[in-house]
Amino acid sequence: MLYLALSCLQGREMHSAAEELLSLGTGGLQLTPGNVPTSGFRDWLQTNNIPIKIHHGFHWVALRRKVWNEAADCLVNADSVHPPQLKQGIAKTWKWRAERGDYNFVILETMYPGYCLGTGNELSWAMDIGLRLAVDVSHLYIQLSQGSMDISVWKRLQEYDRIAEFHLSANNGRADIHQPLTEKTFGLEWVRDRSQDGTPVVLECYMHRLTDSQRRQQVEMILG
Repeated sequence: MLYLALSCLQGREMHSAAEELLSLGTGGLQLTPGNVPTSGFRDWLQTNNIPIKIHHGFHWVALRRKVWNEAADCLVNADSVHPPQLKQGIAKTWKWRAERGDYNFVILETMYPGYCLGTGNELSWAMDIGLRLAVDVSHLYIQLSQGSMDISVWKRLQEYDRIAEFHLSANNGRADIHQPLTEKTFGLEWVRDRSQDGTPVVLECYMHRLTDSQRRQQVEMILG
């Protein structure tokens, strides 16, 4: 199933952003931090039976909430989260707790340098211990472009059997700028093929300046 991230219209009010995105006909939403809270939004989603996935620091009544504390506790009840940033100083504790199985309840997203799971070595470790992963191919493109992951890890990840989500957007290899997809976007063809088993796909590109037709083209590009 294809979900559209609320962050496709980041900064907009939750309810109006959701209505715009759902008009594209995908049926599901990933609720992400960064949108302005709307009174009654949760009830509206439930009343209309909208399939949702909660991501990272999403909060119903705030722009975002804290995800990790100083003891590497995960503070949110979300479907998927970003691992902590290295500057938080909890990477060693976080990795020890991951190996212990403390985060088996949540899907952990592949990241880029500056985060845990932001290098090829850390992704190899994640696969070695069997973590459930949300594979963000735009983040992997940054890793490959910056030389922090080699192609052998990417090939291994393509066959990994504990991928629970795919996240899609495009970038220039330098920063996570959530550009719209093109047919040449890194990982797009693989995600289309691999997600045929029913693994959820989340489109995360910014759509603020796209026309309705261009937005629909983004959706159609994933659905093939």
